Amino acid sequence: MSWFNTIEFYVIAGALAAGAVAYAALPQRRGQGRQYLLAGELSDTGDPQPAIDIEVDNRGRVHITRTGLPPVTDAGAVSLAINVTGFDIIIQERLTYGRGQAAVDTARFTLDFLGPERYKIRYTTDQDAGLLAAFTLNVTPGLRLHRELR
Repeated sequence: MSWFNTIEFYVIAGALAAGAVAYAALPQRRGQGRQYLLAGELSDTGDPQPAIDIEVDNRGRVHITRTGLPPVTDAGAVSLAINVTGFDIIIQERLTYGRGQAAVDTARFTLDFLGPERYKIRYTTDQDAGLLAAFTLNVTPGLRLHRELR
């Protein structure tokens, strides 16, 4: 009992408390990020509304359909640069307009690298308007989401 009243006890207890505070103040480690580049399948659906539709199929693949693209032709391209860090995903849309004949307004992408988890997603466009959509995605078969780009 008399050991709890000694200076050594208080020095050790103070050092342990300082170590606990220092550990709690460390920045959160998010781990190594991964980057994926996906090319879109272009089509013309006649939908002028800038939006994305998300669908998870029975195999757990996430399909993103981007509608309301700015004037892109069939010789152009739409791609996604996807950065995955933990459960945070940043998707950057990239456009190449091209000099083709037919105009397209829709691009479809398939993400087959996500696990059955909950992700926070931020989707941004590369065009001057800088459209954005942010949402949470639970990768479960049968899920469907619609988000307008604003």
